[in-house]
Amino acid sequence: MPDEPDGANLDGHHAMHLETGVALINALTGEHVHGRRKASLAGHDLVRATAEALGENGQVDLLAAERLRDLASRLREVLEALSLGEHDDAAGLLNRMLDDSRARPYLHRHGDRSWHLYFHSPEAGLVQQWTAGLAVSVAAAFGDHLPHRVGLCAAPRCDQVYIDASQAQIKRFCGLACQNRVKAAAYRARGRHSAP
Repeated sequence: MPDEPDGANLDGHHAMHLETGVALINALTGEHVHGRRKASLAGHDLVRATAEALGENGQVDLLAAERLRDLASRLREVLEALSLGEHDDAAGLLNRMLDDSRARPYLHRHGDRSWHLYFHSPEAGLVQQWTAGLAVSVAAAFGDHLPHRVGLCAAPRCDQVYIDASQAQIKRFCGLACQNRVKAAAYRARGRHSAP
């Protein structure tokens, strides 16, 4: 069988979970974004940011948001280890996360809809659902896919994480705001050095 590019075997469900995991990490953890210090989230702001990252309108309460922030911190540790090339450390962190999540395959359907594979029981609460689903999706991508596609923004004062879905795998920044900020700083520095 011919070699497929990294990411080609990752199904849409796991890819969607990875994107949601990155959104959760960036919304709830880290100290800087785009060169600015992030505000500390608490109370209603934490609930709102969590719900927005997960797309769970009205289903997140404060306790769930706090537990999901802990999950985001653990995911950040895994992705940071991967971005530093510390794959064994990342695997150990992820194995503990899988164990703690009690993830297990489970077929379930709602009413007459088709059967779907979940990694939590039908009775699981919101936090358990996301913990198991994100842990399994990161694990599914871990082998050949994720280590080469995850990164921390290279811009100063930005600690956002990203997944690089490009063919070239040359992404270095979390987005255009940081990329433009770094380019503008380099341009200004060149101007200062070339001035008489």
